[in-house]
Amino acid sequence: MPRTQPALEDVRRPAPRGLGLKGRRLDTRQFLVTAEHASNHIPSQYKGLGLTGGQLQAHIAWDPGAKAIARATARTLGCPCHEGSHSRLLIDLNRSPHHRKLIARESFSIPIPGNASVSRDERDRRIRLYYTPFREAVLADVRRIIRAHGQCVHISMHSFTPVVDGVNRKGDFGILYDPSRRLESALAANLIDLMASEGFHARRNYPYRGTNDGHTTGLRALFPASRYVGLEVEVNQRILQTGSEIRHVATKIAAAVGLVAGAK
Repeated sequence: MPRTQPALEDVRRPAPRGLGLKGRRLDTRQFLVTAEHASNHIPSQYKGLGLTGGQLQAHIAWDPGAKAIARATARTLGCPCHEGSHSRLLIDLNRSPHHRKLIARESFSIPIPGNASVSRDERDRRIRLYYTPFREAVLADVRRIIRAHGQCVHISMHSFTPVVDGVNRKGDFGILYDPSRRLESALAANLIDLMASEGFHARRNYPYRGTNDGHTTGLRALFPASRYVGLEVEVNQRILQTGSEIRHVATKIAAAVGLVAGAK
């Protein structure tokens, strides 16, 4: 997992008036939603990777709330939604194939016994069975959307822990993007404005940098900025403690993305 970055300036501005891109409009058919860490499931043959049930319910195994938020957003947009079906501890769908934490030996200082000595064959097996199918399905949809509509706008949903190493992460939301990509910057600003207008504490590129290793970063390397737009939405788990809170946040995020996309 990327290191927590220094806190950035808070953003509390009035609701946006538009993208500010010379009248350029988006089409909901250009959108695609993913939730790489939607599940904490580990196949039975791995015996929970040697972890307790409580550990598998914790953030080290998945992103609580991300699935509900992704589904709500996709429903609002009427666009495809791809969800990871296994725990990130088995293999992390939000990492590049050669990243050292693709199969993490520890997470948040908690050792993962089942990953302590993964052979090359086992690594290749997990990539083949659990990683490649998801990544290729998303890539196929990105290419299809670009062919049909000229551009793909990819929203990757995540959640983050409120406290890391004794440090409180202040902020309800973070929108991760590449500042060098103009449309990503504009979309991020609009989403932050919309969430701030609802009373949420929103930040740019927080608690991670949008250019750190991740699914959107990998796709940016394949497509020019005029064809691919990738944003990660990070939600503080502090506001996702109950089912009603998750539903409330999911509704607000879905509505914000829908407004930016021009959904009716």
